[in-house]
Amino acid sequence: MSGKQKASAPMGYVSGEYAVGTTCFTVVDKNRKKVVDEGTEDRKIAVRMYYPADKDSVAGKKYARLFSEAKLAAIKNEFHIGNVSDDMNYVEYYEDVPFADGKFPLIMFSMGYKAYVECNSYLLCALASRGYIIASVGHAYEAIENDYDDGTTDHFDKRIQKAMYTSMIGAVLAQNRFMKKKLGYGEAAEQFDEFQKKYTPYLIGRTGEWRKDMEKALEAVKERYADCIDTSRGIGATGHSLGGCTAYHLCRYNDEFSCGINIDGALFGEFPEKTMEKPFCQISCRQNVNCETRPLLQTNADTYHIIFDDMAHLGFTDAKFYIPVKFISGKLDPDELFRHLVYCHITFFDKYLKGVDIAFEGLQSDKTEYKKI
Repeated sequence: MSGKQKASAPMGYVSGEYAVGTTCFTVVDKNRKKVVDEGTEDRKIAVRMYYPADKDSVAGKKYARLFSEAKLAAIKNEFHIGNVSDDMNYVEYYEDVPFADGKFPLIMFSMGYKAYVECNSYLLCALASRGYIIASVGHAYEAIENDYDDGTTDHFDKRIQKAMYTSMIGAVLAQNRFMKKKLGYGEAAEQFDEFQKKYTPYLIGRTGEWRKDMEKALEAVKERYADCIDTSRGIGATGHSLGGCTAYHLCRYNDEFSCGINIDGALFGEFPEKTMEKPFCQISCRQNVNCETRPLLQTNADTYHIIFDDMAHLGFTDAKFYIPVKFISGKLDPDELFRHLVYCHITFFDKYLKGVDIAFEGLQSDKTEYKKI
C-alpha cells in the first residue's frame, strides 16, 4: 500500500454525556514468565484505560496521540502503509484527566491475535462516553507491539507463525472447505473442534494464557480504580478475534464476569461440559459463522447472534477506517458497521450491566441478521 493513508473516523462516535479520558499502565505477573519465548523475565501485561471524564475538565486540552512512535512504526510495517496522515493518530480522548464523579460499570477488552491494545479505540471511546470504564489488555509477544511503563517494548514473536499450524497449507485448505459447509450449530462446533485439534493445537493453549492476562489485569484495575468502579452487576467482557474467544472463556469460567460479547472470534480452546449461565452475544461475519457457534450452545441465559454480510474479519477493528482494502476489511460501509457495533455493545451492556429495561432488537439493515437463540 503506497501513498498517504487518511483516516476516516466514524461520525459522532464520542456522543455520550461524557468526554473520554485515557491512561496506560503495566501489570507484572510474577507468577508467570514470558511464556511465548520461554524467557526468564516475569510476564508483562500492557493496559490502556478508557473512562468517563467531565466535559468541563477537558476544556481547552488537546487530544492525546493514539499510538507511540514504536507502535505506529510497527503498524505501518505490518499493514504496508507508507506515509500516515496525522488524522490516523488521534481519537477523541484526553490523557490522564480526572475521572468523572460517580461509579461506572467495568468492561474488560482483549485485542485479537497480532493486533494492538488500541485496535478498537473508536468503539471503546463510544462506550466510555456513555458511562463505562474499559480496560483494554495487550498480550506480550502476541501483539504487533506493546509499550511498557519502564520504556521497553515487545513485538510479535515471528516464531509463533511456525508454531501456530501443524501444516499451514493443510489448515488453509481444510478451513476453506469447512467454512463453505452449511451446518447446524452443533455440527459446526464438533467439526471446528476436530479442525483445531488437528491443525491448530498451539492456539488451544493460548486462550488459557490470555485469560490469565485478563484476570491479572483485572486485579490491578480493581485495586487502582476501586472508587470509580461499580461491580454490583458484575463485570463485562468483550474482544475481537482470539480476544473475543477469551471474553467467552472469562464469562464461562470466571464468576466475576456476568456477561460478554465475542466480536468475530473463532472458539479455540477446551470446553469441559458446563452450561453457560450468563448473557452472551456472538458477532460474526457470514463467512466465519461455522467456527463461532460454541457460544450458541449449552446455555441457559439470553444469547444473541448477530451476523454481518459483506464483512471481513479485520473490518471489525478500527483498521476498517484506514485500510481501504475490501478483502481485508469487507465491503460494508465503515460507518454502517460501526453503528451496528456500537448499538450491540451499548444495548447489551446497558441491559445486563446497568439493568436498563431495554429490548435487544437490532437495527434495520439488509446487511445484518439479528437472532435471539
